Amino acid sequence: MTIATGSPITAADYNALATLINKVYDDIYSGAGPVDPTTNAATIANYKFGWGGTAVTPISIGYAGELITDEQLNNIICRANIGVDITNNTPTNLTYVDQHMLITAADWTTVDAVLNLLITNKNNMDPTEQTVTSPQTTGNGVSKIVRTTAWGAAPAATAILDCVFDVDFTSYDKARHFFNSGGQHHILGYGSGGSTVAYGQWITLFSQLGTVAITLDNTTQTGTGGVSQNKGFYDCIVGDPTNLSAAEWTLLFTSGSGSGAYGSYGSYGGGYGSYGAYGCYAAFGGYASLGLRIYGMLSTTGDKFHIKVTLDNTALCTTVDGAITIEVQERKLNNQTCTTTTTVSTPFTVNLTPYDPQYSIGNTLE
Repeated sequence: MTIATGSPITAADYNALATLINKVYDDIYSGAGPVDPTTNAATIANYKFGWGGTAVTPISIGYAGELITDEQLNNIICRANIGVDITNNTPTNLTYVDQHMLITAADWTTVDAVLNLLITNKNNMDPTEQTVTSPQTTGNGVSKIVRTTAWGAAPAATAILDCVFDVDFTSYDKARHFFNSGGQHHILGYGSGGSTVAYGQWITLFSQLGTVAITLDNTTQTGTGGVSQNKGFYDCIVGDPTNLSAAEWTLLFTSGSGSGAYGSYGSYGGGYGSYGAYGCYAAFGGYASLGLRIYGMLSTTGDKFHIKVTLDNTALCTTVDGAITIEVQERKLNNQTCTTTTTVSTPFTVNLTPYDPQYSIGNTLE
């Protein structure tokens, strides 16, 4: 859409801009639930729009040439400036329109260009506008699990631990807004007080992997040695998180195999035969089965995101002592505020406040 140079902006022109800003700043796709990403790619692409802010109200057009006010256009500019602040690859903030100024095609074109950049960069968020929070052990739930009982030796059934974190957003839309605006779930492991060889191997593994981050469409790591499945929140499907072996758990990340963290195959040569009788090493397909795995799942309505972390010690099959901790942190958008200049006819403030989810434990390390 173009407007002739020198022409004023009408209500119809304004509504075209309002549609653009509402698509990215508000959420024009709200009210729907999760879908299977393998068969609904177009729907998932639409779901990635929307940060959950307050929408701009379109103007009721009384007649074709109805003009708009500075306050109306500044409502769009204020939201656009928040978008400029929180995304990468967008220009400097737009200038507010002062009262009694004629709003022209040039003004419309400038705003339109920025809004289209925001559409393109809607999920390319500036990390300096994000904050990582520590584990929530009080107040807003629990996001840390500590295992102090020794584990990992034969038989095989005791060599694998699973834990599940339930993240409650209260609605699928709020979960979408969290991830769309750059929200991430960070998973990290560490330990203390252990002395066995297997304990040392796990601590080395945790250190090598660093922090694993689940984003809207990927799972990454700050360290080395892991293997991302190139999947994130929007790749997860609905299932029953109490069923730890359910097929609906979507594998997001593994620690890989053959990492130096586990030592060499030869180091297990003496133990292979002795553990084989218990089914530890042999039953799980060999050395490649060792490691950490991270899965994701959605609740039926999508209001909860479930994260399962599996610690698989079957390739070592010796005792892991000490305290092993798995924790989930979150990185989310900082609260955003935009206040217009005092030279506009009616100064106002616009806020964008991300939802803070509730954490709980669905399954401890057992």
